[in-house]
Amino acid sequence: MKHTIAFLFLLFSLLSFSQNDSIISYGQNLIYENKLDDAISFYNSHLTEPQSPEQKIKLLIGLADTYKLKLDFKKTNAYLMEAYEEIERIEDLQLKFLYHVKMMEFYRKRGLYSEALDHQLKAEILKRNNPFADYYLSSYYGRKAALFSQHFGYLDSVVIYANKSLKLAEKVNHKDNIFYSKLELASVYERRGDVKGAITHFKDLLEYAKNNNLVQHQADVYINYTNALIKDNQLEKALQIGLEAIDFTKANDLLFNEIIVTINVYETYKKLGNNVKAYDYLLYRMVLTDAYNRKEHDKFLFELEEKYKLTEKENQIKISNLEIKNKNKELASNKINLYIILGLFLIAIVVTLMITYFLQKTKKSNRKLQLLSQENEFLLSEANHRINNNLQLVVILISDQLKKSSPDNAFQLKSILTKVDAISTLHKHLYKNRDKSKVDVANYLNDVKVSFFEVFKENDIQTDFKIDSVDISSDHAMYFGLLLSELCINSIKHAFDKEDSKTVNFRLTHKENRMYFNYSDTGSREKNKEVKPKLIDKICRQLKIEYQIETDNGFSFSFEKHITND
Repeated sequence: MKHTIAFLFLLFSLLSFSQNDSIISYGQNLIYENKLDDAISFYNSHLTEPQSPEQKIKLLIGLADTYKLKLDFKKTNAYLMEAYEEIERIEDLQLKFLYHVKMMEFYRKRGLYSEALDHQLKAEILKRNNPFADYYLSSYYGRKAALFSQHFGYLDSVVIYANKSLKLAEKVNHKDNIFYSKLELASVYERRGDVKGAITHFKDLLEYAKNNNLVQHQADVYINYTNALIKDNQLEKALQIGLEAIDFTKANDLLFNEIIVTINVYETYKKLGNNVKAYDYLLYRMVLTDAYNRKEHDKFLFELEEKYKLTEKENQIKISNLEIKNKNKELASNKINLYIILGLFLIAIVVTLMITYFLQKTKKSNRKLQLLSQENEFLLSEANHRINNNLQLVVILISDQLKKSSPDNAFQLKSILTKVDAISTLHKHLYKNRDKSKVDVANYLNDVKVSFFEVFKENDIQTDFKIDSVDISSDHAMYFGLLLSELCINSIKHAFDKEDSKTVNFRLTHKENRMYFNYSDTGSREKNKEVKPKLIDKICRQLKIEYQIETDNGFSFSFEKHITND
């Protein structure tokens, strides 16, 4: 009889799944297409009046998946916990199993493998004692393969679980699991040394992702594909795919993937010997990395907080369910009222003791968080110190090379030296500031000017710099510093011929939240010529500004930009 009930339960689940909820499917397709803001609006609109408790849970899980892709782990965790409360309320084993699979991936993605393994064990226990739909089992084996690949490195196990996931995914046409199962198998080829075989599989997966409009998946396979091409020394092909990947990730706002493929393009240019392009992409990667770090600045504190509050949250759910059951028993029979009252009294005592215990634990946790915060501040200080030392080392190495270089190469090295020095100077200002996100642009740009002192003196060039003192973001300051450095270099190199008076003028003024950038020199070499410096144009595109260049009377470069100091 027990087996018959289990069979009927599984049959009902499979039939329910085959009549796939069109609302959930539509939301999942929005996630596949990386329309994350649309997915959030869609899920929230249907959460107001869900058609069933099961649909409400799937909508909450869909929101969690969306915020996970947006790297907002705090909201991801909140929606998964809300889904867990609903699952416990309706006691749905299918969705409870799915919840543990989602938590496996949630922790694996963040590198918290012990927590991921804990949920994997809970899912495994449920699987041993209950039948589950192929759709959920496919996800479970796929996430288990990924966990074994990243944490344990057992390639044979990865192949076993990835093949299990693939077989079930193809049976129910689960595109997400089909893709990632094949991606794990292709990665095994690469790790076992069959790079050409891996390249063939990555190429097929790229087509699969394009044909099925799987945006995040396409970005993920780009990374593996370019890595494999670089390993196989197919550098021209790697460069083609890498540049295609950068355009794709940028167009779809996939910042993390854009950083990785930018690193691959940098490595490819470096191997091809194109150091100018390699430097451009190295600089671009630094900008992307800074944006990514700002996006994740509170992730560290959230993970610490989560470790101490997760157990408390699950216990509160259990207590709430126990209270509901006791109240139902009270309504069912007056005969057991006394026992219910005694039970509630005991529960109140237990709750009080638990609250006292958790309050004490919270105080201890806060003390630990304070200590960890102090330790993190110390480590950050050490990291800044080492970064500064490394930048100074680069300056020293270039300076040493400069002494040994021929006159033809000396100016190129000085050009690189001033750009590195501009970045080093910005870092020095940020390191001294309490607010690491802003810098006084006058102090910073005047320090940049100092780095040109000897070069200006050698070329008998006078300078007239007037810069308003105003705090601006570190991003804008860095671009202004690089822009000023490049303009000075171009003036020294290209502007002057045999003029009696050589002058470089620079004005940076701030009025009503607008910055006015005006640079000019009195050189005659570029007079009445059309000039469009490539690196300056790239920097201006990053700043999203329109600039003007005039050569009627020397060289003149100017632009204005709206900047607030909030």
